[in-house]
Amino acid sequence: MKKRGYEQQLQFNLHKPREATPEEVEKWQKEHLQPLGDAQLKFIAFMSVVQFMALATMMMSFYLIGIWANG
Repeated sequence: MKKRGYEQQLQFNLHKPREATPEEVEKWQKEHLQPLGDAQLKFIAFMSVVQFMALATMMMSFYLIGIWANG
């Protein structure tokens, strides 16, 4: 038995997601987004301190090198 032409892929309904109910949105917010946000806040605060310390170290190095080079 000969097949004619190309076989076609089935059509998927990927571009039309259903709307979430208000209960699903609230559950997603509390169970998924809130814990991630809390963890990221701590991480961002820590990295801000690291960045400030790197800047302070760089400025201190420039100052000490300037004293050494001129003195």
